[in-house]
Amino acid sequence: MAASSSASKSHLRLLGELILKEIDVIERRLATAESAPLEFPTLDKPFDPTDRVERVLLEGKMLAATSHIVAAASQLIAMVRSPVQTMMENSMLFHLPSCMRAAVESNMVEIIRESGTKGIHANDIAKINNTDPVKAARILRLLANHHIFTEIRPDVFCINRLSSVLDSGKSVAELQQAPNCRHVNTSGISALILMHTDEAFKGSAYLTEAFTDPATAASTKSTDSPWNIATKTNAFLFDWYDRPENEHQKTRFSFAMACSTKLEPPEAILAGFKWADLSEGSVIVDVGGGVGSTALIIAKAVPHVNLVVQDRSSVIEDAKIYWAEAAPELLNSSRIKLEVHNLFTAQPVKNTAVFLLRWIMHDWADPFAVQILRHLREAATPETKLVTVDIILPYTCSDACFTSRIPGAALPPAPAPLLPNMGAASNMKYWLDFQMFVLGNCQERTLGHFVALAAQSGWKVVEVHHIPGSSLGQCVSVPS
Repeated sequence: MAASSSASKSHLRLLGELILKEIDVIERRLATAESAPLEFPTLDKPFDPTDRVERVLLEGKMLAATSHIVAAASQLIAMVRSPVQTMMENSMLFHLPSCMRAAVESNMVEIIRESGTKGIHANDIAKINNTDPVKAARILRLLANHHIFTEIRPDVFCINRLSSVLDSGKSVAELQQAPNCRHVNTSGISALILMHTDEAFKGSAYLTEAFTDPATAASTKSTDSPWNIATKTNAFLFDWYDRPENEHQKTRFSFAMACSTKLEPPEAILAGFKWADLSEGSVIVDVGGGVGSTALIIAKAVPHVNLVVQDRSSVIEDAKIYWAEAAPELLNSSRIKLEVHNLFTAQPVKNTAVFLLRWIMHDWADPFAVQILRHLREAATPETKLVTVDIILPYTCSDACFTSRIPGAALPPAPAPLLPNMGAASNMKYWLDFQMFVLGNCQERTLGHFVALAAQSGWKVVEVHHIPGSSLGQCVSVPS
């Protein structure tokens, strides 16, 4: 009997076949790896980013294959499971971040790691971190059911691939003696996860109140966020961090933001806009550029351009230290200028080839974003380019008609019957959009939203670059 055509196959079978097809892609690549064949990592072993197989999994074709599997598997689960069960489970997912935070804050990750492959009983965990053994086991069992930790015998747990990512790498004794130094000299991943499961999680509980209360529903003020309602404060998040009693959270936030740069490859800024095509002596202004880590990448890769890094005075003081350590020869040259500047005042640099706004627009609701863009438009020459680097939120429907009008805007079509935006493989972008809503009443934007925002500010989007392996995209605009 002839195989049924793709058109006549059920979505159930199409999703299953897509998963198997991409598994074949992965296994063929691993079988032909340089030096010796590689095995796909299993969940029972800790994550090692230096392992050869982890580097192979970051290749473009492998990222595409794993993304298709994630999207298809998630859609398959949504299709085959009872809708009532799915919605019930979704409504209780908040317990997962609660348990993740509890495991990290109580040092359970390090306690279990120190026990080795033999694991450790919940009773012994509780003796070390002074918690209740029954509750500790319940927390760990919920996490193990989500493949975070492994329960190897009743109430005995060990570290695995996912839970190892939460590990500070420090000894339990060290953490107990200096808990405020948990994130120093670490990857920063646990700091970022704790910020998600603490400030953001608590704020998210009040999202509905912020969304429906007439006092905040249409507000664009940063201090009308769900987090403000949750914490009963009128302070802007960053001002709240500056309060002495919140020193711990401020330090954690700093490490979390350092980790957030790993949402894209280290030199992703060079993968889109053609910086090397700028003429000799061109000036690039990194507006709100922090200490200048992105500017440093550009400066090293494109030696014929000059850069101005602008930010708040306290940040620029840190930038001087950063450049003195990272590239003193550039700091002492005429190529780099560190400048104090307020985003909401007139832009002082007038001969700019490129204004760079990397992860700035998402910090502000539309009225404030328009102010920032208009100040740059007023300072622009007819040849000035504006490069904004932010998450470009995909629609969950096809946007082919819209994106076809802008070079580079369209993404490769998703295999049928996946959602056009790749479904669960795009989850991170939507999570981060709501992080911005919850913490600062701001947002990530769809391409259509940003095109309209740019037009309102005197700019026209002429190119879009989607960077492989990155959650961020680049929009290139010119004065309209």
